[in-house]
Amino acid sequence: MSTTLRRANGELWLDLSGEKTFAAIKRSLAVQINTLDDYMLGAFVCLNVGTKQLTNKQVREIEDILLDHGLHLREIMSCPHQSDAAYPDKPVLEGMPEYGETLLLCRNLRSGQKISSNGNVVILGDINPGAEVVARGNILVMGSLRGIAHAGAGGDETAVVAAFRLNPTQIRIANHITRPPDGEVVTDRDPEVARIRDGKVIIDNLKI
Repeated sequence: MSTTLRRANGELWLDLSGEKTFAAIKRSLAVQINTLDDYMLGAFVCLNVGTKQLTNKQVREIEDILLDHGLHLREIMSCPHQSDAAYPDKPVLEGMPEYGETLLLCRNLRSGQKISSNGNVVILGDINPGAEVVARGNILVMGSLRGIAHAGAGGDETAVVAAFRLNPTQIRIANHITRPPDGEVVTDRDPEVARIRDGKVIIDNLKI
């Protein structure tokens, strides 16, 4: 199966969406990176795996392949079909708008990393302080949100930001911004969702 490799702003973008199995993804990835020039050593790589959802173990395997060639994984893009069982027709969150594109990341975001998407972003991990996620749609963090999250980046005030542990540096929805009070002590609490209500960002318990 043919793949597409392109270079932009010092990063590598590799389209592996046509590969049907994880084994085929690994083979194509190895073939493509073996064609790279030495000056690309240290570059970050973005992979598009199409409708396939990779496990954390598979993501680690890809990271190891890249590290063996002096490369680093920036992100893995996955856009499952809405008809898949894991993506029901109804929104997961009450009142949450739907978008046709969803970016799924199975890792933590470290300080200095920035992820953007024209649809939703789902992160199976944490957004650490100094990291930033920007989405035209909704942002769902299956971990701790301690960095910056900007949902509804195209001006959609119905977008939401949700996290299992909501302790952000900043939350922005459309053009509305909120920050936690200085010196706030955060204890364990239920998952929460931020949304616009009456022109302000408010925090509610997460309803799933």
